[in-house]
Amino acid sequence: MRAIVSGSHGCVAPFVIEELRSRNIEVIIFDRTKTDITDYQQVYNFIKQSRADIFFHIATGDLKWLQYIVDSARQLNTKVVYTSSVSVFSEQSIGPYTVDSLPNATDDYGRYKREGEQIASQYDNCLIARLGWQIGYTENSNNMLDFLIKQHRQKGYIEASDLWYPSCSFLKDTAKTLVDLAIDKTGLYQLNSNDKYTFYQIVNGLNKQFGMNWDVRQVNSFGRDDRMIDTRVNIAKLNF
Repeated sequence: MRAIVSGSHGCVAPFVIEELRSRNIEVIIFDRTKTDITDYQQVYNFIKQSRADIFFHIATGDLKWLQYIVDSARQLNTKVVYTSSVSVFSEQSIGPYTVDSLPNATDDYGRYKREGEQIASQYDNCLIARLGWQIGYTENSNNMLDFLIKQHRQKGYIEASDLWYPSCSFLKDTAKTLVDLAIDKTGLYQLNSNDKYTFYQIVNGLNKQFGMNWDVRQVNSFGRDDRMIDTRVNIAKLNF
């Protein structure tokens, strides 16, 4: 099996690449410096020449690029995996959210992901995977742990709401589950490892797990349930 992956310098894609290679799946990196994403023919030619079975579109970019990927993949019978986000739901909404919940975000990023889902859903052989806030393992990697390290360094403490239930997952669990689903599933799926923890509990759990010795302060000024629920998805659950 062969898989194209976009976004190789981002947060999620490197872990997906590692997971694919661990299964002896050949990985072809989509390099935007070599293929013009604004040129349909170049995108089509790249997919055709790669002879890929699956295109993991994890990068952000102009939605025309996604449209070109979908149109090319349809012609070439290549499966597409599009990573979306819990951000398709408005900050004024209250979860938990199922796949039947109506995406209603009005901010720029939320609308961008909503429109991406609409484009991806035009293609029957497409998996749309909504992700939550990713938990990484190091600093400088654009994830929850990185955010918390920087917050503590800046302020000397971390304020964390005990009334907010975020959708989140460790990156390795996200990558494994995403590849599992990509093998034989299509349609919309939601990946979330947090069944029961508030953000305050998660921060304390990470504090202990990574030996960070943070000063974590409980606040209750912000409350919302942002958990995504999808019983079809077998993803490792948070356990602190």
